[in-house]
Formats: sequence, structure tokens, C-alpha cells
Amino acid sequence: MKKKNILAIAPHADDVEIAMGGTIARYVDEGHDVTIVTAIIPQEDSKGKVDKFMTDNRLNEQKNAAAVLGANLDVMNLDPYEFGYNRKFIKIFDEKINFYKPDIIFSCWEHDTHQDHKNLAQILFSVTRKNNISFNMYEVMLPGGINTYAFNPQYFVNISKYIEKKIEAIKCYKSVFENKKNNYSKYFESIVGRAKFRGEVIGVDYAEAFVVAKKIEI
Repeated sequence: MKKKNILAIAPHADDVEIAMGGTIARYVDEGHDVTIVTAIIPQEDSKGKVDKFMTDNRLNEQKNAAAVLGANLDVMNLDPYEFGYNRKFIKIFDEKINFYKPDIIFSCWEHDTHQDHKNLAQILFSVTRKNNISFNMYEVMLPGGINTYAFNPQYFVNISKYIEKKIEAIKCYKSVFENKKNNYSKYFESIVGRAKFRGEVIGVDYAEAFVVAKKIEI
């Protein structure tokens, strides 16, 4: 198997671990070079108020999570109140992609209802429109919001051997899953439950699923 250079691009710290932590762990175990690129380090709670525990710890939590998965980490730390689908950020991500020269990019689904996720997906559509980089989109972050589009994946990855790594990486985010201001115990159960559901679709214990935007074979 040819060693591949893979980018898992996240709008926020914890997104790729939740969506594709098992896939990252599997690719690393198979000898591929995987880098997590994170656009924004969240500092606000669900009500838009700055959370000191999150501010003080979220970056270190992602470093720990990346180490669990065995991935490299590149944190851009962009301003969430400036981040948008425009020429400025298309150029920023275009330069990032040109620097890494990946074979495959994984990132957000284009119909995600979170504004940062949606913006990132649109930016990456622009960045990857004229190159030979494959582009796959992971599922929305649970609970994920609502819309009138269905996530219909074509690419499934068996993560049965890596589900514990995925769980360990997610649990690094104590600011999310152990913060007393949040009540995310059911959220965590849903993340694992979705991996089990996707596994049932392909006849394995656990899987992660992706929409294929572009697949390149050289």
C-alpha cells in the first residue's frame, strides 16, 4: 500500500476526533502520514459566553487527543468572528494545502448547519476545485442541527479495532465532556452509537462514514 499524505481539517478542536477519530487512528496504524489542521480553538460555551476552563485548556486537550491518535497537529487559531467564505480565507487555506500537498483531504459536510463548518466546506470546495486531491466529507457533529438534506455516505471505514482509541481521544476534551456547565453524557453515547450504527451497515462492529466529493486515482 502506498503511503499517503492525509489532512483531516477541522473547523474546531474536537470535530475530527468526534467525526473520524477511528479513521485517523487506522490510517496512522497503516503507516500513512496524517495531520489534523484545526481552524479555530473554541473559547465560548453554547450560549456564546467565554468559558475560562475552555480558554485555558482546549488547545492542550487537542494536543493530547492528536497524540492519542498518533496524528500530527497544526492549529491555525483563526478568529471565529472573522472566519467566513471569502477570498481572504480561501487564500489562507490554499496556501495551507499547497504547503502540505496532501493526497486526501477530509473535512466538513457541505450541508452542516454550523456556520463555521459550512464556511470551511465551501472554502475547501474552492481550494480543491482544480487539483488532484481527493476530498471526503465527514458527518455532522451530533446533535448536528436540522436541515432538509440527508447525509448519504458512499465511503465507509471499519474502525472496530480503533473504537477505543476514538473514545480515548474524545475523552481528552474535559472542557466538553466533564465541564459541569455542560450535560453531554448522552451526546457522548450518541457518538459511539452512531459508529455502531454505521458498522451495522457494512457488517462490522464500528465504522465511520463519509460523502465522497472527489476521488482521484493516479
